[in-house]
Amino acid sequence: MEAQIAAALAAASTASDYSQIAKWLKQWQANEPRNLLIRLYAAQLQERTNRLEAAEKNYLELLKQTPSSKIMSQARAGIQRVQQQQAAIKAKALSEAKQVVGGDEVSILAIAAPPASQRQQTLEGIAKVFDLDAYTARLKVPASGFRIHRIGPWGEISFFAQALKQVHVTTLAVQVSKVKALPIFQICYFEAIAPQPIVICKNTAGQLGRLEFSWAEITQQVSGQLPIFEQVADIGHWGRTVHQEKVQDYIQVIDFHLKERQIVLRLCDRLYQYQKGVSLTQQSELNSRILWNHLQAHLQQSIKASHQNDFSRFSKGALEFIDILPPIHPYLDIDRRAPSHWDQAFHLYSGLCYFETSIQKKHKLEQTQNRKSNSLSS
Repeated sequence: MEAQIAAALAAASTASDYSQIAKWLKQWQANEPRNLLIRLYAAQLQERTNRLEAAEKNYLELLKQTPSSKIMSQARAGIQRVQQQQAAIKAKALSEAKQVVGGDEVSILAIAAPPASQRQQTLEGIAKVFDLDAYTARLKVPASGFRIHRIGPWGEISFFAQALKQVHVTTLAVQVSKVKALPIFQICYFEAIAPQPIVICKNTAGQLGRLEFSWAEITQQVSGQLPIFEQVADIGHWGRTVHQEKVQDYIQVIDFHLKERQIVLRLCDRLYQYQKGVSLTQQSELNSRILWNHLQAHLQQSIKASHQNDFSRFSKGALEFIDILPPIHPYLDIDRRAPSHWDQAFHLYSGLCYFETSIQKKHKLEQTQNRKSNSLSS
């Protein structure tokens, strides 16, 4: 039987009669369930019928189980062939993805933090897609929120996003131009807070306007603290004066996303005009920090939308990418001694949060449609 199967398997490469080979292997396995040579032939059959993942899995199992140097050698050769085929298929698909319209547009791929129960699955998926070892893959997965993984052309980014989706890794892929194009309105002051908010704000061109909306229109709020750096003099070694840049304070920024209107309202403690608009407290002669705290208290009582406040963790990785991105205007008219990447990082964070909710909504819709189609087919 063994010689017959071996000869038939060799002939199958030209005759393509793989169904007969599968039948023989099944019969052989029924008679000799522990014969590892059957698994070798099964892996080779899977390889020839383009079931590469199954073939690779069988070859790897053979390396662990077989004492035969001959089977081990053929298994190693099989793994090498499978991996070469997988690399060729991946390279071809990536090349085709880059040819799509707009495929060269600079884009961002971010990886979302998985639930604790799915973390190991996420690590394995990332390692597989990017050919990483387990330790390096672990560094790519954030503990919360999301982390920028790479910057590249849209064709490449969308290819990897789709590949990660297939291994159940949640990602965010978006063109930088979309983040830059978000309509931002800087809140100058609240003309009214109740029953409905009215703000005096200015657009990116600096034009003032009056906007009335409802609290229910806010679909998400995003906040962050941006450090203010100052040059300070310290006493160093041997009593010498050393000038260093240190964080002296933090700027508070909150973005309100109004998805139905497709706009973002940006509120900043350093830019809010406390002397105008609605009175925030009955007391007089309070400093801006106290007034800001009163304003925040009013807002949090009224806003029921989700709150994204993981900017400090996101920024640690994002700051490394700012220099290789197209110029991003942060739309924060903060008086700084020098431009800061922190302002751009927050604008990027808020923009990614904005599109993250859109992608999640799209994925939920796709899952609902898939469930409906599955129920109909069954």
